[in-house]
Amino acid sequence: MKASKNKLIAPVVATLAIALAPAIAFAHGKLESAEPPVNGTVSTAPGVLRLTFNEDLEPTFSTIKVADASGAPVGEEKAKVDPANKRILTLAVPKLAAGTYSVQWAVMTGDSHKAKGTYKFSVN
Repeated sequence: MKASKNKLIAPVVATLAIALAPAIAFAHGKLESAEPPVNGTVSTAPGVLRLTFNEDLEPTFSTIKVADASGAPVGEEKAKVDPANKRILTLAVPKLAAGTYSVQWAVMTGDSHKAKGTYKFSVN
């Protein structure tokens, strides 16, 4: 009886493994949340941008760039991965005036996948 159960379970497990393998193999870093929020408006200018991803990040290959409405870069700091939570990437920014800002991020996750994106936020 035990041998016949194993004969039934083995093909089911193998089928699931094959079906799930592409999803696991092609997983990429994804921006889960941002402070200031994506396409959001804040009343107080942030001193730090904080982006949270779904996977741990490689610090050497993870960046954030901020530009004002004219496209001019804002600040000269480099983004840093939070040592306490490697899914968080931060960037200190100078005092931002009221206006709209573009955030461009690029990351490499712990499994060497690259991801990038952009979003805007506004300061009132």
